[in-house]
Amino acid sequence: MKLPPLDVQQKTFRKVTLGGIDERELRAWQDVVAAQLEELTRKINRQDEELRRREARINEFKDREQLLQQTLTTTQKVAEEMRANARKEADIILSDAELQGEKIIANAQARRMHLVGEIEELKRARASFVQQLQGLLDTHKSILDNMRGQPERAEPAAAADNVSFLAPPVTKKK
Repeated sequence: MKLPPLDVQQKTFRKVTLGGIDERELRAWQDVVAAQLEELTRKINRQDEELRRREARINEFKDREQLLQQTLTTTQKVAEEMRANARKEADIILSDAELQGEKIIANAQARRMHLVGEIEELKRARASFVQQLQGLLDTHKSILDNMRGQPERAEPAAAADNVSFLAPPVTKKK
């Protein structure tokens, strides 16, 4: 039985002799009111306990949210630092690669210049050798022509064999 506040305010008791009220009815009424108050007190206590539990959960969720926010912030900072470090490392690697490339190109150009110099030297040596060989051939031809007693010819006569030039010249008799 629920006891609304209006019923408590408007409750009237039977009058008994000498202007009093019926004690049994008063006691019964007090028992009903006490039961209702006890039930309401228990209900309030349960609701207070539930409220405390929910507040504790809310606080726990707030703590978790704060921790998640901190974790997110830290993660974002770490990600930014990692990106910055990756950029720096990429720049360093790129700089090193460019430097190595420049060194390789410089070495290749130096090697090319050295080889060009060697080729030029070999060309000069060849020209000198050809000139010396031509001089030696001219000297030997001159010696041969003197040995034959013939003046130098621009082009030698065709010989029947390869050794006829070693024989003394034959004079024709008339």
